[in-house]
Amino acid sequence: MVFKPFTSISVALLLILVFAESAHSFLLSTSKRKKTGLKMVSPNRPASSKRREFLNKMSATTMISSLLFSRSAEAGVIQSEQCTMGEGTGCEDLAGGNEYIRSLQKKSAENKAVIDKDAQMAYQMKNYPDYFASLNPPKYLVKQPDGSFSVYDDQELSKLKAAGKIKIEKAMAKGGKYADLTQKPIMVLVE
Repeated sequence: MVFKPFTSISVALLLILVFAESAHSFLLSTSKRKKTGLKMVSPNRPASSKRREFLNKMSATTMISSLLFSRSAEAGVIQSEQCTMGEGTGCEDLAGGNEYIRSLQKKSAENKAVIDKDAQMAYQMKNYPDYFASLNPPKYLVKQPDGSFSVYDDQELSKLKAAGKIKIEKAMAKGGKYADLTQKPIMVLVE
């Protein structure tokens, strides 16, 4: 059990006062040092001692505040049920009876397949083309009309390009609404 003799307001004021006094003495010592050009703030203590004193006060203030304000965390927030893309046991609690939030959760659940497909496509197009191009001899990733991918070498790819069966397509995001500029253009097989 933690002893809490002060109210939270009085502790906050105490912490502000300690911080303000520490900051003031630290700033005062550094401004004196700048004006005089000396490395020593006073004949008895060097500037590094003032810094150390300031840091010690701040760490003590932090420790005191953590002891005085420590209490059990709000377990309801930390242990809330999961709601991902509008699906999960915690969606109803997160909506809190708000119909607009419920409609957004429903829309997210409906678009989950499209979002997952876009994420998988983005992952594949950001990682695999460079991997296949680094092979010796290099290979090239080409998207098939059904959405799958095939790998071709230089000779096969040049034959397909000569036949006009390869087109360059910009990567799209959000179900085809926006061009995804984080990805390179995609080679697509046209039949």
